[in-house]
Amino acid sequence: MDRDLRTYGLDRVEGIDDAEIKRLLYPLLKAGDRPTRVDMFAIARPVLEAVLEHSREAGFLEAMAAGKYQPELLFRSYPEIVERIRRHPALLWKSENVAQHLRARK
Repeated sequence: MDRDLRTYGLDRVEGIDDAEIKRLLYPLLKAGDRPTRVDMFAIARPVLEAVLEHSREAGFLEAMAAGKYQPELLFRSYPEIVERIRRHPALLWKSENVAQHLRARK
């Protein structure tokens, strides 16, 4: 992602236009499946609102923005999940990438 996840909101999704949907989404769908932008967002909006509500993950996102990967901040009551995702390659890479970026800015 090119921006801090905490800055993403529905406005970013709502800015997707019909041309982008045709270019980026339609090639991934079967030939007869061509939902309109309005129909798609009517269905997806409740899910997106929940996903883009960052208050529950505020501590985790702040840590990631500082280049620190702390999965225990997401799943305090589920240590088995924490152990499973502690070694997640994409999240480890992201936190290291952010840390390198912050070091380079100093």
